[in-house]
Amino acid sequence: MNRPSPSVWRIAGCLAATVVFVGGCTSSSADGPTGSSGSGSSSAPSPSVADVSPSPSSQVATSAVPTSSEPALVPTEVSGSSDPASREIADRAAVENAWNNFWIAALGIVRVKDEERVAVLSEVAVDPLRSQILTEARESSARGLDRYGAMTAHPYWGQSIDGKSAAVMGDCQDSSNSGTIDISTGQHKTVGVADNNIRATFVRTDDGRWKVQDIFYLVDVPC
Repeated sequence: MNRPSPSVWRIAGCLAATVVFVGGCTSSSADGPTGSSGSGSSSAPSPSVADVSPSPSSQVATSAVPTSSEPALVPTEVSGSSDPASREIADRAAVENAWNNFWIAALGIVRVKDEERVAVLSEVAVDPLRSQILTEARESSARGLDRYGAMTAHPYWGQSIDGKSAAVMGDCQDSSNSGTIDISTGQHKTVGVADNNIRATFVRTDDGRWKVQDIFYLVDVPC
């Protein structure tokens, strides 16, 4: 079975999250992550500082993905708190919920009508990631591809949010039981791997909700 080729659907093969697309991995060096757009970023934490205890794993199967323009999302807003520690815990939980929401919407996006895709993705992502997934979803639809299987997220934190409106979270994703499938033949075209080391960047929008902004693959850094 072929390893995913570079594309945004590689999110499934290289990303680690609650749900993912299966695609090729973008290689990177230990000096910094490579983004979904192919550019490096100095904002992602080094694996050497990712010493915060991981959050509970979560699994998302493709069969659980809604096909309407109103995916079953969980709240990502965070109420204000004067206690920094409580605020940090609440923010991290909200970001992890946003990560799950993103994959619920993204994994099923091929099955959403094209005219509804922007609205679905806008609930969970912002550009540049949103536009990249829209483009790849259209290409996958044209090629008759869909997603199969389930993925397990192993989120971890390497740096604090500190009440900011931007966050970086790591995920050592197990996507070895998911991939892309040819709809007409049922043939599995790609399969993911068990240890995708990912960094995802998030922004808190004006309505207080966290959304995914970009995804980076640390394929040369074990997790």
